[in-house]
This record gives sequence, structure tokens and C-alpha cells, in this order.
Amino acid sequence: MTHIAAPSIHEAEPLVRLSDLEEYKQGLARRLSGQWDDEVFTGFRTRFGVYGQKQPGVQMVRIKIPGGILPVAWLRSLADYNRAFCQGDLHITTRQDVQSYFVPLERSAEALEFLYRAGLTTREACGNTFRNVTACTLAGSCPRERVDAGQVADRLARSWIRQPLVQQMPRKVKIAVSGCATDCGASSIHDLAFIATERDGQPGFRVLAGGGLGGQPRPAVEVLEFVGEEALPTVVEATARLHQRYSDRVNRNAARLKFLVKRFGEEKFVSLFREEYQRLQGLVQRPWQPLEWRRPQEAAIESTPVGVVRQHDGRFAVVGNPPLGILSSEQMEALADLAEAHEIAALRATRDQTLVVPDVPEAAVADVVARLRALNIAVAERAADNVDVVSCPGTTTCRIGITSSYNFARAVVEDAKSDPSARGVSVRVSGCQNSCGLHHVGDFGFHGMAKKIDGHSAPHYQIHLGGDSHAGGQIGLSGPIVPARHGVEALRLLRSGYARDRQAGESVRAWAERLGKPGLAELLRPLEALDGNGLHIDWGDDQAFAGAPTLKGECAVPLASDPLLASLADDHLIQLDRLLLAGRWQEALRAGEDALAQAGRRILHRQGQATTDEDEAARLFAWLHEQAPAAVTAALEQAEATRTAALSSGRAEAYREAVASFLDVVRSLADEAPVEEEA
Repeated sequence: MTHIAAPSIHEAEPLVRLSDLEEYKQGLARRLSGQWDDEVFTGFRTRFGVYGQKQPGVQMVRIKIPGGILPVAWLRSLADYNRAFCQGDLHITTRQDVQSYFVPLERSAEALEFLYRAGLTTREACGNTFRNVTACTLAGSCPRERVDAGQVADRLARSWIRQPLVQQMPRKVKIAVSGCATDCGASSIHDLAFIATERDGQPGFRVLAGGGLGGQPRPAVEVLEFVGEEALPTVVEATARLHQRYSDRVNRNAARLKFLVKRFGEEKFVSLFREEYQRLQGLVQRPWQPLEWRRPQEAAIESTPVGVVRQHDGRFAVVGNPPLGILSSEQMEALADLAEAHEIAALRATRDQTLVVPDVPEAAVADVVARLRALNIAVAERAADNVDVVSCPGTTTCRIGITSSYNFARAVVEDAKSDPSARGVSVRVSGCQNSCGLHHVGDFGFHGMAKKIDGHSAPHYQIHLGGDSHAGGQIGLSGPIVPARHGVEALRLLRSGYARDRQAGESVRAWAERLGKPGLAELLRPLEALDGNGLHIDWGDDQAFAGAPTLKGECAVPLASDPLLASLADDHLIQLDRLLLAGRWQEALRAGEDALAQAGRRILHRQGQATTDEDEAARLFAWLHEQAPAAVTAALEQAEATRTAALSSGRAEAYREAVASFLDVVRSLADEAPVEEEA
């Protein structure tokens, strides 16, 4: 029987397959034995959620939580896993993932096995893949929602996990889902986003694409006005194929989808997207579980939901705020106890690094609130009382962090306890320009940078003002740069100035625009009188600032061409099957030819023959006949013969099997054999 590397297009895909574990074990063995160098292994392991820390020999492991849905059993498993394999606490990220730290590389396969057997996945949580699909904070609970965005996110994650097309993309793709036009899922800052809506009485989604933050932030553009839910996997596929075809594979720092919008312009980008979407119509997708839609209700919902919120079904959701999304194993277990005591099936992790306890009966609300507060998980009475601070890890663990954003953010949280003006405004902190802490979309954002004081590098923060990620979104205004050690005082001066001087209903952005740079600078003038000692030492450190890091980040790991060609060959084989099912004969034959060509390039590269994407199949096949091992040329001749027969007979079964056999022959020769482990 012919082996096909890719999962079947006819089967629903689970989050966890133990075959993923076997694949990771083989890759780890090759790295530890020296068969793979660190660069090859980095591109491999990041697809399994294993990401290098700045500390040598240990890994951050990112656990993928689609839509932020955390079943109670997972809470206990995470607590046990963290004790067994990690150091420190767990961390809820701004992508609703759960991160763990200081996992020794040698134990990483053992750690993944623990997670996978508990039903948790790390697959494609990192790397140049489709990252975790996120959803609204109150998804499943919000009275205004048309659909549970968390469930949509979960279905999308399952419909594309492990697909060969998305394993070796030019760069990562981040996807979000909003349950209504309020857009709490923050569509504007994502590569691809869906906003639930209705047209002519039919439920569906608006589709936006090409947004992102980082060094060159830009908002997403609408690419499709309306699609039904059954079309969502096809929209995702159109995104992936557009990305694979046009995005930059040389400069990975300019390869996010937003750079295609910049390259082509919005109008051409939308046109290309729609053309790709139309091209894919009629092709089978993985099974889609229908969604449950509801009529939205009128309700006041804060942009950052807090406290106790009445759900659409009369029960309540309680939003708890663990400082900076950090939770110990003991807190995780206590949360599981809380949920079980009130027969709550799952909690929700949010993009604001908070936790939602949904489906709470009215009689149990007081107990849930009390238990959360006893765990040092704040529950605000109202948004105006909330301390809303989000941060990435920064230099505590990140290879490319410049400043200690965690420790700075902790100081901000502590300062907020004695400053009334700190309540009800959002603060977002990133340790570098990449905006993992979403500094572009906070009321007050801070991103770490290095700047010299007296000729020596010192930690600083660029301040951003008036950002917003909802309903179209706004990128924060670039404001002053201050030494990191003065950052807390700078924030206090800005907040108090806003609280004192804002006009009725005036947002932070409107206030900052009214003051302008001179007015903001005047607000910060008291910083000049502060003690200048210690400005070369970052928050939480006792050594002088070392400057910008020299380690490479792993998000934009260099392209490894052989895994890419293998993935593309498998994708073309799947396309051959799908096109045949759709009766698109000529396109199917072309997909088969593309599969042969991409797989053949793997052999040619090993023979020392350089190839490019522009080389036509006929030229590649000629080189293979001249240079490839006999087993490859024999399999290629069989494929060519069956293609000729298919053209004359109108039947492609034999050709399809010959293409698959060729891919298997190439795989057996091109893939290094797994390293035998000692018993």
C-alpha cells in the first residue's frame, strides 16, 4: 500500500496524534546525535511548539489552546506537567496559549508525550505555520455574540492542523475570530480574521486579511464581505496559497502577509485574494462541524471585559485577572477544584492574559469570586476599577528581548495599587519592537529598546499612546522615549495628566493628539529631576545592561529547502486527489506533475544540482534521468508512462498511484533513517 505523508482530506482531524510524538522523537535523536545541525533542528522543533530560550540547553514549550478553551482536565494536567518538567510558573499568552519554561532539551520529547497523552497539543504553536487561532474574551458567554467564536477557532484549528501546505510557510500566520461586530477578537491586527455577521437573514462572516503589528504595523483590509461558515476552511486555504506563492522567502523579516498588502497595494491584494478563493471553489475540505448560531442581545460590554457578566443564557461569566497571566501549578489545581465544585466544564484563557469562569449559576457567583480572589486572581467590580496590564516575558527568557518587560510590568502593577489614575486604562508592554505584548494597541504602550547614556548602552522604553484593537483598530501614536528605570514614573505622570486634563468622553488617543508632542514632553518634564543613578541597570537585574541581544530569534528561522519541498510535494498530491474528485482533469494532471517536480528537486539537491522555483518540470525531469539513482528514475518513468496512458484513456487512478509511489521512493532516499536508540 502506498504511503501518504499527509492526513486524509476526508477525516476530521484531532488536535493530538501520537505520530507527531514519534516524528519529534526522531528529530530530537538526530539533533542529539549530531546528524542535524542546530539550524535544521530549530526549523523542525518550532513546529512542535519547542522554542529556544536565551538560557542555553533549555526550552520554552508552548501549548496550543484553540479559542482559549481550557477543559478542567487540562488544568490538572498542566499543573502536573509543570511540576514534572519545568521551572517557574505557567503563563497565559496574548494568543491564548499556555507557555512553560526551562524544559531541558533532552527531556523535551518526554514532556511532549506527557502533554499529548493528556490531550494537549503543541503542534504548530510556534514556527512558520498557522499559529493558535484566537477568539473573543467572552466567547460562548457574551450576550451580544452571534456565534461562539471559541468554537469557530477550535474548528478552524482542527481543519488545518498538520496540513502539508502550512508546515513550511514564508512566515507565521495569526488568525482570530470575533463573535459579533464589536470585534473583541481584534481582527485589525491579524493576518486573517473573521467577524460574525448576517446578510439577507443568513449567518456568516466578514473576512479581513493582511494586518499585523511588529516593526511595521498596519491594519487588516476586508477581502470578502460575506461568506457562510462552510466556506471558512476554503478562505484559510486561499490565505495559505497566496502566502506560499507571493511572500518573500529570502528576507523572513519582510514575509508576513502585511508585506503583500504593502507590495501590491490594497486593491490588488484584495483582487488576488478573491481570485485564489474562487479558484478553490468546489474542492473538498476536511469535515466541518456546523455551528450553533443565536440572535444577539443588546448589552453593554467593555473593550476589556472584567468582573461578573450576565451571559446570554441567564448564567454568569466571571473574569479573573491573574497578574500578567502568570499561574502556578497550585493555582491551576485550585481552579480545577473551583470548576468541578460548580460543574463547570471548561475555563477560557483570553488575549488579555485573564481567565474567564463561564456558566456560573447566579447562586454560585459570590463563591466563585471569593475563590478567585483567594488565589490572588483579581475580580474587578467594574472596568473603571480594573488594573489592566499585559506583558511579554522579555529578557527573563526571550532570546531577542531587549528589556525586562516582565519585571517592569510587575512594577507597573504594584504602582497601580496606590494610584487611582491607573484604574480603567490599559497598559501593554513588550521587551522589543515585535509587539508580543501588544504595545501598539494599549491606551499606554511600552516597547523596549537600547539607547546610550553617557556613551554606554542603557535600557529604554518607547511610549505609545491611544492604541485600540477593536472595531477597525488604531495603532498607538509614537510618543516619548524614556529610560526604563523612569518608565513607571513616566506612566504615572501620563496617566495622572490624562485623568486631570481630559475632556468629557475624551479617549487617551484624542487627549494625546490634542496635547501633541510638546504637551506630552511638558508632562514628563519632572523626569529630568529624578536621580540618574542606576539607569544602566534594568528592572529586576543587578548587572549593567548588556545592550541589544546577539542571539537570533527563532520566529523567522532561515528556510530549510528540503522540508519545504517535501511538504509542497505532499500538498500537490493532495491537490491531485481533490481535483480529481471535482472532475477538474487537466488541473489534476498538472498537480501530479508539480508533485513529481517538487519531490524530484529533493534528489537533485542531494546530487549537487541547484534548482529554482522557475525551473520547468521538463527540465527537472531531464536532470533526474541523467543524475538520479536508478530507483528514482524507474519510478519517474512509471509516472510518465501512466500519465500518457491517462491522457488517452481518461482514467487517472494508475497515474495517481505512480505519483504517490515516486514520492515514497524519494522520501526513502532523501530522508535520513531514524537514529537507533539504545535499549
